[in-house]
Amino acid sequence: MLAALLCASLAARGAALVPARAEAAVLFDGAGGIAGLHQFLETAGTKSRALAPYELSRESIALFGPDLLSGAPGWGLDPRGARALVFAGNAYALSAPVRDGKAARKALIAWVGAAGPWSKRTGRRNPISAGSGRSQRAGIVAPQGGSVRLLTASGRGAEMLVAALWRIGAQRSPTRTLAHDRRLEPLLPAGNGKAALIVRGDDPITFAVLELSADASSVVARGLVGAPSPLLAGHAPDASACTESSLFCLRASLGLSGKAALALASSVSPRTIVASMPSTSAREESAGPRTKARWNTSPARVTPHDRPLDLEAGDGPRKRCLRAEGPTLQMASPCVDLRIALREGDGPALQATADPAAIDAALSRLNAFDALRGSVPATLVGARLLVGGFLRGSAPFTLSGEPDPLGARIELRWSLR
Repeated sequence: MLAALLCASLAARGAALVPARAEAAVLFDGAGGIAGLHQFLETAGTKSRALAPYELSRESIALFGPDLLSGAPGWGLDPRGARALVFAGNAYALSAPVRDGKAARKALIAWVGAAGPWSKRTGRRNPISAGSGRSQRAGIVAPQGGSVRLLTASGRGAEMLVAALWRIGAQRSPTRTLAHDRRLEPLLPAGNGKAALIVRGDDPITFAVLELSADASSVVARGLVGAPSPLLAGHAPDASACTESSLFCLRASLGLSGKAALALASSVSPRTIVASMPSTSAREESAGPRTKARWNTSPARVTPHDRPLDLEAGDGPRKRCLRAEGPTLQMASPCVDLRIALREGDGPALQATADPAAIDAALSRLNAFDALRGSVPATLVGARLLVGGFLRGSAPFTLSGEPDPLGARIELRWSLR
């Protein structure tokens, strides 16, 4: 049994540490699992200070306790074993193996105590907590699965999240984990590296299990996106579908679940486009502070319309339009009078690229007065101030995908210049 555990993928081992209600988890195989990401952030920090490890370390300490990004987190942690960062609702948690229990408990008391006084009656066998709402912190150092682990959490519901982590593996009323989810189980072998990401979704996309690898110049995520049926099928439309697209282009040939996902993303009833669609293409172009998006699909049977059909007449300049003509179905937001001829290409079923420098150029057209127009413009202005240098210093990112009976196999790559 021990040999089987050692051979299990990091994603499989980590899923057994994460409560089933969690939305996402980032997993690291010991202290070495974060080394590549640390190198990438060091390079990114030379372009945008907000992404430097020493800047992000303050956030890491506030959320999880140990400074995992520094490479020397202290807290008596064991450099070996699986570590899990858990995201559940408005709370954030850490589960990590401990080598020095006394040092871990001393650091935990200081970290929790920084949020306010905590009850001395909790003792060593119960989690300690302090603070309330977003400032709540909780944690415990306790035996679990034959080893001692540090469990910490912060945010709303932190105490309940620590309790759920603590109950994993308990003989009575144990907490169900992600490893118990039958939809996730077939995907878990996908993450075999030193770091992995598990993200929960809603039908038609149920889970994503991605292996993470990084070095000083790039970060790559590859693995499986799960769905009840294949998300992709065949080959994406050829590159001519991306002519004149400078900001972002996505070309894909969709499977059954992919069509349902497109319907959901487009806020269109699945019955509208669930007929056989061999291919789809989406393009976005910069239009000053605005961005235009065009979606083109190829269904089996559609009814021609001479003029675009307004899907939401009262939605102002951002309304969505649907045009069906011959074998193609075109969705646009906002409405545009443009027809794109689609031809099947070769290579992967999903091919997407975006130019971060072009995104930065589009955001540069926003100014301080635009930030007064609402939360979205204000967020975009703030994002450019924080990571504009990182966008300008990045090469175009790429996303590719291939059909898989479990959903789709994808690879996302982001490189620095």
